[in-house]
Parts: sequence; C-alpha cells; structure tokens
Amino acid sequence: MQTKRLLIFISLIAGAVTTLFSQETARERIEQRRQSTVQHQAAGTNIRMEQRNRHSDESIENAKWSRIIYRYLDLTKEANAPLYYPVTPADGKTSLFTLMFNLLQENTVPAYEYLDGKEEFTDEYRINFQEFLDRFGIYHETKGGKIVVNDMDIPGNEVEGYFVKEAYYFDTGNSSFRVKPLAICPVLHRREDYGTITRYPLFWIQYEEIAPYARRLPVMGSSLNNSMSGSMDDFFRMRKYDGEIYKAQNPRNLAISQYTSTPEEMKAEQERIEQELIDFEKNLWKQENHSVIPQQQKVNRRGKRKSPTSSSGTGTASVSMRDRRY
Repeated sequence: MQTKRLLIFISLIAGAVTTLFSQETARERIEQRRQSTVQHQAAGTNIRMEQRNRHSDESIENAKWSRIIYRYLDLTKEANAPLYYPVTPADGKTSLFTLMFNLLQENTVPAYEYLDGKEEFTDEYRINFQEFLDRFGIYHETKGGKIVVNDMDIPGNEVEGYFVKEAYYFDTGNSSFRVKPLAICPVLHRREDYGTITRYPLFWIQYEEIAPYARRLPVMGSSLNNSMSGSMDDFFRMRKYDGEIYKAQNPRNLAISQYTSTPEEMKAEQERIEQELIDFEKNLWKQENHSVIPQQQKVNRRGKRKSPTSSSGTGTASVSMRDRRY
C-alpha cells in the first residue's frame, strides 16, 4: 500500500515538473518571438529614417541649374555586370532585380506603371503585384493569403537592361555639382517565336525608396578586384555604370530617336549632350577657382609687392575630371 502511494506521489511530482517545464518553454518562445518582432520593427524604423534624411539632404527643388537625363544600361556590358549577377541569390548575395522584386512582393516599396514618355509616381499608376505577375506569366503560389514566389521563378535572367533617370544639378547649399539617381526601370528581354526579342519595361521605382536596402547589398567592384568592398548604392551614386543617353528632358518631351533621322545623327546628339554636362562642370570649377582662390602676391626683399605673374594661377587650372564618369 505504501509502495502504491509512493508511486502515485512520484507520478504527480513528475507531471508537475513536466507541466512547469512546458510552460517555461512556451514563455521563452513567446518572448523570443516578441523580441524578434521588436527588432524587425526597429530595423524598419531605421530604414524609414534614412529615407527621410536622404530626401531632405539632396533635394533639387531649389537648384539654380539642373538637367534631367535618361540612360539605358545594357547589362551585357562588363561595367554593368554587378547589376545582373548573381542571377539566383546565393551566399547572401543577390542581384538588383531580385532585391527590387522581393521588396515589391513584401509590399515594402511602391512601383509605378511604365508610361511611354513620362513617369507618374501617384497612386493612380501604382502597380498591383498580383496583376503584374499574371501579366508577365511569373509562376507564384498563395500561402496563408500571401503571394509567394520562389527565387528560381524570379525572372532575373531575363532582365538584361535598366532605364535610369538622373538629375544633374548645382547644389547651392553646398556650392557643388551633383548627380543624383531619381528612378530605375528594369527592362525585361523576352525571346519570342522565331528568335525575336521583345523589350518590356516593367515598372518605375523611385531610387530613394530602394536606397536604404541598396546600401546593405554588397557588390563586387570588378573582375580584377573580387572583394565585396562596396554596396549597390555606392555603385549608383559613384556612377560606376556605363549607360548611353536616350533622352534629355526638353519642352517637347522627345527622346533622341524621335528627332534624329539616322544612327549617326543619334550618336552625335548623345555625344553633344554628354559634352555639355562635362563642360558645365568644368566651367563651374573654373568660376569657383577664379572667385574663391585669389592669386598670391609675392613680396621682394625690399618689401615691395610684385604683381602676380601669368603662371601664378596655373596650379588651380587642373581640377580633376579624370575619374568622373558620365
């Protein structure tokens, strides 16, 4: 009888310990989930703060001189390879399009319809992600009411180009010449029947929307330097890409191909616009050198000042344009 009571008592104690352990484990799991949620929210808040800071720091609204330029970036060019690879995410690395696609899938950033000849960043033209997937035949599933696209089904291999909208402007606040990316549009190259290739501009995304995420995306600098020392944001802001101008904003809103007749005329017009941008910055630096840095006057042994010679100002004439890319 005593043995039976002892067994019952031991069973009750074991049950209580098991229940207590389960409760503690459940509490720990709840607390871990809560901390994870808080950290995720904090990260999102930091990114939104970065977006607001960037908007306030680099506004071109008050610029005394500005010019809007549109470029096409061909991803088959070596300089633009960091935008294309890796085609499928691997080892924490991803391509620009995969980054943009995932942000759209998570409804983190808005994207807007590609309209011929203009950009409208308003709710009226904001794309619906479901409709976008259906339009381009991108395979997806719905789990728990959420659209899920596998990495292998993201058509990053078909995105072989980008349209980039840039602003060249004189920042009066800092008295400096700046170039700022404004918006990016991925261009899908789809091979149709009989081997023909059709280009589909997918959507516009304002660059400042993706900039905080681009700063966290490492890219390989070149084939000669394989270290991941820079970010995707560095790649754009330092203009390491190679893109030809297809449009410069003008009153008639015409692309270069619309007012030139031959490939030779179009090439000459592209080179003319490129040279205008270079010349403006050169002249800007020359003006600053003449107005800000006075010529030094030399004093002879008797204390009389010598008039400045023609060679005294030549040291400031070679402001570096060597490393700038347009």
